[in-house]
Amino acid sequence: MTGPLPFDDWIRAAGDPADSGLHFVGAFDRRITFYSQQVRALRLVHALSRPGNLKPNDNIAVVGAGAAGVTAALGLALLGNDVMLYDPAASILQLQSASPRLLHPHIYEWPGLGSLDDRAGLPILDWSASNGGAVCARLQADFDAAEARLQNLEFKSAHRLTSLGKVGARWRLGLTFNGAVNYRQFDHVVLAIGFGDEISCGAAVPVHYWKQNSTGSAAAEPHSPATYIVSGNGDGGLTDLLNLLVQDFDHVGFTRRFLNYFSDDALRATTEAACAGVAVGADLEPAFTAQLLPLFGEWGILDRLSQILRSDRQVTINSSGPLFAASKASQLNQVMVFAVLEAAKQVGRPVQRSSGQVTDVVASTGGFQVSGLNVSGVPLTETHEHVILRHGPDRAVRYAAAGAHFAAYKAHVTALLAAQPHLNLPPVLDSETYDFFEALRIEKLEDHASQQASQANLAAARATIVIGSDPAAHVPTERGSRRLLEIAEQCERLTGNVVLHLAVTPDKMAGCADIVRLARASGGRIVLVAGPDGLTEWRKLVPTIDPVPSAVSHYPVMALDVTALDEAIDACLLRLLDQRVRSVLISRQCETLGPLHASIADAIGPTWTAWHGSLLADKALLAAFLRWLADVEQDERSPWSGDHATIRYLATALVMMLATHHGEPLEPAFADRGNLKFSHNAVALGSGCQMVGQQPIAIWDQPDQWGVDALILSGSAEVEVLDPPGRVLDGGKPALGMAAARRVRPVVIRNDKQWRARLTDDVAVWRAAVEVEFAALRARQDKELEELAK
Repeated sequence: MTGPLPFDDWIRAAGDPADSGLHFVGAFDRRITFYSQQVRALRLVHALSRPGNLKPNDNIAVVGAGAAGVTAALGLALLGNDVMLYDPAASILQLQSASPRLLHPHIYEWPGLGSLDDRAGLPILDWSASNGGAVCARLQADFDAAEARLQNLEFKSAHRLTSLGKVGARWRLGLTFNGAVNYRQFDHVVLAIGFGDEISCGAAVPVHYWKQNSTGSAAAEPHSPATYIVSGNGDGGLTDLLNLLVQDFDHVGFTRRFLNYFSDDALRATTEAACAGVAVGADLEPAFTAQLLPLFGEWGILDRLSQILRSDRQVTINSSGPLFAASKASQLNQVMVFAVLEAAKQVGRPVQRSSGQVTDVVASTGGFQVSGLNVSGVPLTETHEHVILRHGPDRAVRYAAAGAHFAAYKAHVTALLAAQPHLNLPPVLDSETYDFFEALRIEKLEDHASQQASQANLAAARATIVIGSDPAAHVPTERGSRRLLEIAEQCERLTGNVVLHLAVTPDKMAGCADIVRLARASGGRIVLVAGPDGLTEWRKLVPTIDPVPSAVSHYPVMALDVTALDEAIDACLLRLLDQRVRSVLISRQCETLGPLHASIADAIGPTWTAWHGSLLADKALLAAFLRWLADVEQDERSPWSGDHATIRYLATALVMMLATHHGEPLEPAFADRGNLKFSHNAVALGSGCQMVGQQPIAIWDQPDQWGVDALILSGSAEVEVLDPPGRVLDGGKPALGMAAARRVRPVVIRNDKQWRARLTDDVAVWRAAVEVEFAALRARQDKELEELAK
């Protein structure tokens, strides 16, 4: 399923309809990241803003001041409702506020485009990749500023939810504060209380994902090799495994290094192919071995990884099912772990793999013994100095205060996701939701002096498409409120200007010449600008292009699609020509031909309608027809440049071609050197072209240079085609047959005084003149055939 989910789906996924007014954010979703929780919160609030969901005087409680809760609370307050935000901690975002772990908004979205974008791109509480402490400090400052400005938003620290029940149509919360339980009623409640701590087992020392601890540090490893067992094949377990195996591991830094090993899209494409069609939970390793391993070999990936592996640790990785279970963890983590394990195997330091459910962890001399696991069917009896369990959070304990309501929601959402699995796809912040909250932020959180500038910036962003290159996939991309092809289809009919910000060099994208043509074809409605990285190269194509700073866009990144750009430009040119031709037919006046007799205009009107319909119906025919109309130099198959100054000559050529049809029936057609055909498959060229390369078209004065039977030219009155020189003999005997026949001098109907005068006379006079010219052509052809037959 593509596109944003319907608003009703967002609400159904967040709450049991039987418990109206109670909403959960991300409690059972598949991908749980700081960023994805913020997006879920924004989507829920946007859905609740729709008519019939909230009343203006509704009081709302948001429980939990993590990423989801803080974002939901601020979003609801911007709607105008009274919002109380509760959390047991003394400050918002307490969990990550002192964490050294790196927070990255998009890294888990790989192989999707934009996965290495450091900026979250949110309309409120936006942030960029950094360690947890730095990210939280910025968001805390943003929230504090919003709370100070909004009288309807208040954060209540040190309040723990102890009970939740329904009282009529309202919700009654029991909240512990300073040892006492206080009760408060609300019209709506949003539970964003996280997922709980890791499920513990026996004597294993809990290793919290976000909290700083000594595991994996020199202080915790008094001797070498230190022994570890990591149990769990989700993102937490796989990240811990990488941390233990790779020297100086930093998640995003290592990820960038790994992806930069590839200079093209091979890794992403191969991974997508390996994962395609694999059922959720099924083993990906056979496909990885068959498809990824040869790729790693070809690119020398394992050799590179082997140089950064640690040799002072012995690690066992355990999983209850396949280590690389489809959809159990992000594809990127799975691919990187697979590569690291293969590199370790290559250098003779394989990581031991076990399977099974951990049933107990017992402290013993020298470490811990883990029960319930086996290696190749043999029970695991080794002692490990360190045990890291990543078996998921204990949700039941975390949501105990919600009691039966949590159980009812769990049953509801489990059935819903089974019936509609697309509801559990990682969330995407659609443009409509972004714009909704951005407008609210400007209106309610900015002072009057800055609102006008912010609204102008927002309007500029909506009118800009950023053409760039994805650093992970190494493919051209586009980001904007509309797709490039959508803009191209409007082209000269756009009601406002659109800026194409070129943030990639021309050599790294197909269709760069078409983008330049599109801008010209738009008549100034599409404006090209270039960022600092590609400005020099773009100026070779567009010397007047304006420089701009590096691009920033909040719109989703998509693969750049230029496959139909040339078709859109052809359609634009046809529309412009149609306007010109019909204007000539109405006014009886052609800009470069002068007056047109009414009988000629009346005759060619229906002909143009028929030709126009044929060209509209066949895009390939249209492309071939217009290419010759615009340019007779075909070494590079040059299409129309997009320059509107040439349109009057192209339209004039069309008028002359249409008029010629009434003396010699013509029709648009595919041909090697022309764009029209007439009797017995003879070829004609109709063109408004003025130049051949850098010289006037009049330099072509030999029949073979043109290679057609008739020329209809509007760009020059000086074209003269001479009779061919004498026949070349072969051994004193003339060459025989049509294949050896010289091309005779073609018909030439051009924009000169004589032919312009004929257009001012009755159609019968014009027709007679055309018939004379074509009769002379046939006489020359017959004479040539007679010579060959002698």
